[in-house]
Amino acid sequence: MNLYLIRHGDAEKASLSKSDSERELTSKGKVSIKKAAEGWKRTIKSADIIADVFDYSKKITTDKRITIGNKPNDVIDFIRSFDVENIAIVGHEPDMSNNLSAFTSSAGMYLEFKKGTIAKISFEGKIRLSAGTLEFLIPLKVFE
Repeated sequence: MNLYLIRHGDAEKASLSKSDSERELTSKGKVSIKKAAEGWKRTIKSADIIADVFDYSKKITTDKRITIGNKPNDVIDFIRSFDVENIAIVGHEPDMSNNLSAFTSSAGMYLEFKKGTIAKISFEGKIRLSAGTLEFLIPLKVFE
């Protein structure tokens, strides 16, 4: 199984008038995510843009198990509800870094997961904690 963790693109600045989930991608964020997704062809806004680039016509799934503040075991439960070899999750920090660490290391590690970054983690068989291999971690600046 292959898990792709993708941090969302550049968004509006935080404010008291909007919750984090209401903040939109900026124009720069939309362009940069599209550019990055085009570079990834071989291998809710960010997810939509990526889906458009890949001509993915199936429904993009949202689930409380993969929202802000998720726990790695909740992510595993979510992923195991699908019978697929490849799955991508678009999310926020620090969730992306925490999940990357939990899936690839039993000792814990920290990797900077900037906006627009994509990581590929491969698993022999089912996804489980500390059993993944980090295949790549590509920051957005590679595509800019």
